[in-house]
Formats: sequence, structure tokens, C-alpha cells
Amino acid sequence: MIKKFSALFFVFLTAAVSFAQSPSIRLGVLKGIACTPCAYLIENREKLAVQNMSFKIYDSVQSELPALLKGELDLAFLPPGDAAKVFNKGGASLFALGVAQNGNACLLTNDDSYSSIRDLAEKTVLCEGSDSFDVAVFNHVLSRDDSGIDSVEVDFSVPQAELANNLITGQAQYALLKEPFASVALLHSTKVRRVESLQRMYSEGEGASLYPAMLLVARLDFIKDNADLIRRFVEVYRSAVLWTNKNPAKAASLSEKQGLGLSAAVVKASIPHAALVWREAKAARADLEKFYGILEVTLPDEEFYFE
Repeated sequence: MIKKFSALFFVFLTAAVSFAQSPSIRLGVLKGIACTPCAYLIENREKLAVQNMSFKIYDSVQSELPALLKGELDLAFLPPGDAAKVFNKGGASLFALGVAQNGNACLLTNDDSYSSIRDLAEKTVLCEGSDSFDVAVFNHVLSRDDSGIDSVEVDFSVPQAELANNLITGQAQYALLKEPFASVALLHSTKVRRVESLQRMYSEGEGASLYPAMLLVARLDFIKDNADLIRRFVEVYRSAVLWTNKNPAKAASLSEKQGLGLSAAVVKASIPHAALVWREAKAARADLEKFYGILEVTLPDEEFYFE
């Protein structure tokens, strides 16, 4: 009896030690609409196929990236350009797992007379900043031979946080806004409307390609030891994206509850237009490389794309 009890205790102890030593995932989460599916993960982590997860929420890429590079995070969300630059500069220190969001910027206006993109000729469009990848795509679209536009003045003088207000108050007629700023403008004005999708305009001229807005990346040293865990996490995250897109009201409530930086009302309005997706890195490689060409970013080699 004593021997049997000792054997059972040893099995229990071994299992407990194994559980204690099982790898965990430390995920960096950015405030904003792009990481909305993470609210589902945080809320339901004890019920998911991958339970051993911790989350740290950041106000910006500028505060998140150093933590990733110092090894304080295992996985994180980064804009595609930033991820490629880190990979190229840092000796392949991180890899792309997949695209978590496609571009969702749109042209909004309070001009009742607008009917087509050609109406932008000789007009001024407010944009968030000259270093924005959405602006790079916008300029690329306008420069194509088939755009039919002679000249558009792109104005970077208004801070991003004030772009929607300028449109709402009539200080500006046109603005290129991504989510959630586009939805904020529409929530506060009945005169403002979406007239063009930048993703659609880009896709029509680039052979149905999509341009990505956010990647989920992982550190090289974490991938080496935890490739199977990462694959399981990817499936969990994919499910969170699907749930979020199907349940915008519930997802919005969770996002506000978990402190992702936006009110539930704004998130609910934004989700249908936010282009939250999951696309495996390998499958999205061609689109990413075309996008990097527009950004004039050196193409990362094939090791960048996790398989």
C-alpha cells in the first residue's frame, strides 16, 4: 500500500513539475482596434487550447518594440515595415507568423458633390503623417496612370487625433482616415461619409493584392524551442479573430473591459471596417513583398516567413 501510494505521489509530483515548467507565451498587445481579438484571449484564457499565456498592453509600437527586442516578450504585434526593418537589421531576430490586419484606411468627405476619385483633382486631403504606410499606398494609387487625377495636395499639418474633428467641424472637406478614426468621424456627424476604400483602390490596381497593416511576430529564440506551441497559439488566435468579427458588440465590450484603449461604442462601429484577419505569413508573402516595394523597405529573405 505504501509502495502504491509512493508511486502515485511520484506521478503527481512529476506531472506538477512538468506543468510548472511548461512553456508560456508572453504576448505584447497594442492599444487600438488592431488587437481587439486579444480581448477574447485575455477574457477566456482558462478555456482555450493554449492557457499558459500572459499579456502586456502597450500604448504604442515605440514602447512595445524595445520590450520585444530585450526578450521581455515572446510574441508581439508590429506594422509590417517595422517588422521587416528589425529582421533585416537584427540578424533575423524575429519572424512573421502572419497578417493580423489588412489596411482599412478610407477616404471620407463632407462634400455632397463628390461622386468619384477624379473629384479629388485640385483638392486637399488631410492625412496622418508623411511616414504613414497608408499615405504611401495612397500616393502610390494616385500616381498610377489609371487614376485620372492630375494633382492632389496631401496635407500633414493636422495631428492624427484631430483629423476626424477637422472633418466633423467642416474645417476640412477630405481626409484619409484609418480605423477607429473613420468610425469616430461617422459617429459624430451625419454629413461625413465614406466614399473610397484605400484597400479596394489598391487591390484593383495591383492584381487583387492586399496590403497588410499589422503582423504578429515572434522572437527567433522562442520559435526555436516552441514551434509547436506557436502553431497551437496561431489556431487559438485565428478563432479569436473569427469570433470578434462575428460578434462586434460582445467583442467591443470585452475590449473596453480589458483596457485596450477604446470605448465599446467606437470598437463596435469599427470592427466591421477594421479588416481584422488571420493570414499565414507564407501565404501572404507575395502581398507583403509588393507592399515592401511601395514602402521602399529592403525585402526580408524567406526565413522571415514562419511556416
